[in-house]
Amino acid sequence: MSSTQDFNHLKSENSNYLKQHAENPVFWRTYSDAALKEAMDQDKPVLLSIGYSSCHWCHVMAHESFEDQKTAQILNENFIPIKVDREEMPDLDQYYQMICQLMNGGGGWPLNVFLTPDMQPYFCATYLPKEDQQNTPSLATAAQQLAKAYKDDKDTVHKNAKQLIEAAKTPAKAKQEVEFQGEFPPAGSILNAVRDFSDTKNGGYGKAPKFPQFPFYEFATEQILEGMIPEELAKHIVTSVEKMLMGGIYDHARGGVHRYSVDEQWLVPHFEKMLYDQAGLLKVLSKLSLLYPSPLILDSLVQTLTYLESEMLSDDNYFFTSQDADSEGVEGLYFTFTKEEFIDVVTKSNEDVGEKLETILSWFRFTDEGNFEKQLNVVALNPEKRDEYIRPENWEMVRKIKTALLEERQKRIPPKTDNKGVASWNFQMGVALIDVLQYSKIAPIQDAASKLLKRVTEGIHKTFLAHGGENERSNIIATTTKKDNSLLFEDYVFFADFQLRLYEISGNEIFKNNGIETLVYIKDNFFKKHFYTRALESEKGYDNIPAPVFDQSFRSPLGTCVFLIRKWSLESPQLAKILAELEPTIGDLKHVALQNPLGFGELLRGLIYPKAAFKKISIPLAWLRDNKIQTMFPYFSARFAVNYHEKENETWEICNYNACELSGEGIENFKEVFFPKKQGDAPEQS
Repeated sequence: MSSTQDFNHLKSENSNYLKQHAENPVFWRTYSDAALKEAMDQDKPVLLSIGYSSCHWCHVMAHESFEDQKTAQILNENFIPIKVDREEMPDLDQYYQMICQLMNGGGGWPLNVFLTPDMQPYFCATYLPKEDQQNTPSLATAAQQLAKAYKDDKDTVHKNAKQLIEAAKTPAKAKQEVEFQGEFPPAGSILNAVRDFSDTKNGGYGKAPKFPQFPFYEFATEQILEGMIPEELAKHIVTSVEKMLMGGIYDHARGGVHRYSVDEQWLVPHFEKMLYDQAGLLKVLSKLSLLYPSPLILDSLVQTLTYLESEMLSDDNYFFTSQDADSEGVEGLYFTFTKEEFIDVVTKSNEDVGEKLETILSWFRFTDEGNFEKQLNVVALNPEKRDEYIRPENWEMVRKIKTALLEERQKRIPPKTDNKGVASWNFQMGVALIDVLQYSKIAPIQDAASKLLKRVTEGIHKTFLAHGGENERSNIIATTTKKDNSLLFEDYVFFADFQLRLYEISGNEIFKNNGIETLVYIKDNFFKKHFYTRALESEKGYDNIPAPVFDQSFRSPLGTCVFLIRKWSLESPQLAKILAELEPTIGDLKHVALQNPLGFGELLRGLIYPKAAFKKISIPLAWLRDNKIQTMFPYFSARFAVNYHEKENETWEICNYNACELSGEGIENFKEVFFPKKQGDAPEQS
């Protein structure tokens, strides 16, 4: 049956991803009341297809299937096709990712969900090919079979779909409790528990594909800095991060990290770059630089900050979401070189290469046949040659070559950048820049982070906060391309985190009040039936389900929320009351996190410390204004809630939940107590 809606509705959309599908012969609708009503009125199932503009396999599927007239005809005749940009509707994407996880044990993008007319899911898949393959049907075949299944056996389809929906509504619960003594197992025991998954050769955990798992590495790095990880286990963490930075997953010419590696060696990446991954990278490297300031780590910080300023910052001072994997329709073309191209770049940029050329080729893993496709090489550093090129005289040459490769690359047609701004991702990047500012001891790195932080703080205020009246709370605008979004848990959590971190480095009470008030608002509005929910309320067509506990594409907002409440309840009686109410939920989460520590890094950060380990450090604001305290910032653990006072004296206190343990007066007295001299230490030189 034809409809007056039988045309592609995406031409007037703001989203780059939706625009990419505006010329498809598929009659795409946007997610709207009108589309859902149309499905019900016609008793037609729905194909809900979710992706994002920088997704390589989204491009492949679009070209193979959604641009194909025959496939489009099957979809148009049997379904109401709806196309969604996951960055515009992250709550909907997360809901159906959960459904797909329950149904298939995995998810990803593109995500294609087949639903009954009343939006109950009965099949989901990620990429489906154009032609049938051995174990995978084509999109056309799957669509025909699923249309027939709905037509022939609606009752069974509805019954199975309802069971899935009920499972998705259930908060995370451990299959069995993990026995441990005390409040939580020590960090060393947790790392020891995942030891069997360690890739001792290539670094990291597990096999291909390998994701960076930044929240887990941040958790581990913080615990190494606390002295809680045995040396052997700590070495694997440091080695793993360095192996990533040597691999092709790291962009050696420009800086920044690609989304994941398709192999175990971190060599060949999936080339798209996501803003939240850059935030995760900066957080880990800034803290790791305290422990192990190697050239690989420090240069990666410098390069990534430069990359963010040069390519990812808008004129309105918010950060863009992502950059594509493809250029000129080919994955990785912009980032890769033939051996001949590489030799040409090296010899032009280094006149004294001479006999070193073969050595340099081995450092950068370049071969005639290539390490990628069609004799192309991904730029990477050979971990087996690390001790050679890390020497100061050789590292300077490595730097020159990287710069020359970037200059050569800039002559090419670059991948497209999605100029959308996503609020929660920008808040995460703001926090990451503060981490760099706090934990890096290198002045130029701090200066670069400070410059970016100032700009993005202004941009965030202007772009993502919808200012209410005098007594009204500001709502967060989730994205720059869609103004009528749901109010999302992740937006408010990461905003609170950003505000409280701004307070810690600025002493501005407005930021502290914003952060604490936001955490109270989150509890009052997002906490339902003993668990936090993903959004403020259910949307038409899908339920409001529990907030994700697992670190998905980025750190779990629930993990961040738990950490913030435990930390800042030292300062706020309201948060202390909330913490008491949350204790049963936190008790359940401990067992959930211990089922799979690698996937719950952010939650581990919030749970690892016993209550007594959280401290409030109260110091004079004058110390901050007079630049007396900044040199101590790198030694302030993430579990310390820093509080500034404006009393006339220079008193300071270190307090726990029950009492103040230490106190004194004056910056020198504070330093003496904070850094007690060990027996036999030499006296300081005046």
